[in-house]
Amino acid sequence: MPAIKNKLSKNDIYQPYFTINMSSALNKPAKINGSYKKISYPKIGIYNGPGASHSWLWFVEILDAMGFWDIEFLDDQNIKNDGLNSLQVLLVSGGDTFAIAESLGKEGAERLKSFLDGGGLYIGSCAGAYLPLKSSLSPLNLFNFASVKISNLTKTLPKPVSLPEKFCTSYGCNYVFHPVREEVKISLSGFPASNRNGELVVPLYGGPSFLPSEDAKTIASYTGFTKKTLFLTDRKLAHDTLIDKSAVVTKKLGNGQLFLLGPHLEHPHYPKGNILIAEMI
Repeated sequence: MPAIKNKLSKNDIYQPYFTINMSSALNKPAKINGSYKKISYPKIGIYNGPGASHSWLWFVEILDAMGFWDIEFLDDQNIKNDGLNSLQVLLVSGGDTFAIAESLGKEGAERLKSFLDGGGLYIGSCAGAYLPLKSSLSPLNLFNFASVKISNLTKTLPKPVSLPEKFCTSYGCNYVFHPVREEVKISLSGFPASNRNGELVVPLYGGPSFLPSEDAKTIASYTGFTKKTLFLTDRKLAHDTLIDKSAVVTKKLGNGQLFLLGPHLEHPHYPKGNILIAEMI
């Protein structure tokens, strides 16, 4: 076990989660926040079907490092064929939200709703975060699980100042636009399960900026930019679109729960963001 432990826990920040997972995998109590608790070892699914970008591999890398080893990979057909029934957690990464929704269709949406109603945990990052938001557009209207609006939606598209090919996506008569890429600062507020607070730096690659909603709880907000922030539009618009808006929201649905992530907390170069994924699980 020590050899495996040293290999997989290259970053000390992962070590507590690795230790908890090794205890739960052996059906032993784990020390969490100063007390010993017996928790189940989670069975996790990662969507890698149509519409998923390479970022699903980021989930694989960080889960491996933290000792989450009971993982299955699912495409749209696996989900339609009751592949969620044996899982406790489903992770959906970045990519093309419309392509994911189209490939899953009504049958996949119903399976996902049943998964959540039955106590499943859904963690969606970037495209995976857009997917469950309320929409009137087909096929997104099949996944109206969270009535949360976004601030990076407009009828009148602003002019990009860099990377026009990355700047926007058509959304019916509107556009989803991305004011910045690369690093942003976010501030945590009562983050589960540690009730963690504080500010950290994470990457943003087209993810949503959520507006306040009574349907979901904000657990992290965008608070600033860094020297590595790449502005795709003018700074004032970027500030008005992102700053003090919600970066991570959560909602209970049935017996389950949704976590929707604007930034890519799962990017392996940002371990302080990675451990937030572990805390959600």
